[in-house]
Amino acid sequence: MNSAEKKKIFNRLLFRWHRTHYRDMPWRRTHDPYRILVSEIMLQQTQVDRVRAKYVQFLKDFPSVAALARAPLGDVLRTWSGLGYNRRARYLHECAKQISAEHQGKIPDDLHELKKLPGIGLSTAGALLVFAFNRDEPMIDTNIRRLLARTFFKKNIPNDDELYVFARSLIPLGKGRAWNYAMLDLGATLCTACNHKSDCPLIKLHGKVGDFQYKKPQKKFAGSQRFYRGKILRFLVEHGTATNGGLSQYLGRTKKEVGDLIKGLGREKLVAFQGNKIILPRR
Repeated sequence: MNSAEKKKIFNRLLFRWHRTHYRDMPWRRTHDPYRILVSEIMLQQTQVDRVRAKYVQFLKDFPSVAALARAPLGDVLRTWSGLGYNRRARYLHECAKQISAEHQGKIPDDLHELKKLPGIGLSTAGALLVFAFNRDEPMIDTNIRRLLARTFFKKNIPNDDELYVFARSLIPLGKGRAWNYAMLDLGATLCTACNHKSDCPLIKLHGKVGDFQYKKPQKKFAGSQRFYRGKILRFLVEHGTATNGGLSQYLGRTKKEVGDLIKGLGREKLVAFQGNKIILPRR
């Protein structure tokens, strides 16, 4: 089977399966670029079920690019609390400010301009192009990367820029949105990294496969720096202010350890300081 035939069969099997396995999500019911941006930032490294409720609440609190750009970062972090990876909230806030300042409040529809925005890489930029602007472009997330690697590349996996070009060649004309949704849904349900399901529709093409690991597994979350940083931000959301000593007692860590965590959060502008008190940013 040559490459063109394999691509054609791949798409036929993919779309046939997806006709009865489409997953409905609130951000799939809109083409609004801002709503797509919010959902894509939230979905980075976070499971769909955790994002659903937070997505709705976030849009109630910050219904537009302008509303988000005007809001203090502290308010954004309060709404974001519980979703994890809090620097994403800062990136989203900075995105809104940059879009307001440089693009008259309109999210750009150009790949290179999108990648200039804070926290926007190739995957999120591709998602915006396809889901908000109906372009025949791929998004290269973990699921889509895995499907392409298993079927077309095995162990010699190209980098994401090369994979982007290859994936674009797979998308049928006018089917960008449908193709990406199908890839995401298949990768999340059957063609998974571990415990690959035997009823995966692509098994005819890639055969039986073992567990798939493209990047190193994440370190244990509990007890990690990210774990304690999240607890500090949640404490500030609930109590408004904190001190190094109070956080040391709350976290069960030394003042030096807490001080290092606070310095890191301060460098990333996720906390601010008022005398000897630690607070959420007010702008």
